[in-house]
Amino acid sequence: MNSMSFTVINIDELTKVAQEIVRLTNQHKVITFKGDMGAGKTTLISRVCEIIGITDLPSSPTYAIVNTYLNKENEEMYHFDFYRIADEMEAVQSGLDEMIDSGKICFIEWPERILKLLPESYVEVNISILGETSRKIDIQLI
Repeated sequence: MNSMSFTVINIDELTKVAQEIVRLTNQHKVITFKGDMGAGKTTLISRVCEIIGITDLPSSPTYAIVNTYLNKENEEMYHFDFYRIADEMEAVQSGLDEMIDSGKICFIEWPERILKLLPESYVEVNISILGETSRKIDIQLI
């Protein structure tokens, strides 16, 4: 996979995108989500979490920086939101390095704020707003 694109007209169509992201987590544990405020990053992550079997209700960790979720097998998964960080050092203090190196799934919102800390290879999900409910979602291996 080099890249793929989806056009989603409404929220119900997110499932096919989420299923593709879940498929990618078999080989790629770090998935970044880029897009403007309100583009639907957390909504898409929530749909992915439903498919993976996360029992907690995912929410944007804007204030906590990172949320930890458990799936049905009691395995941890991490969800970062770096929108409000002051600098990359704050990301390091959140435990990012250890979590990325843990081999567990890491979803990262606002990755452009921590580019130097990302692993050599990861999956990037870029969400572009087309209209009130429609989005273009590009997924590529970096």
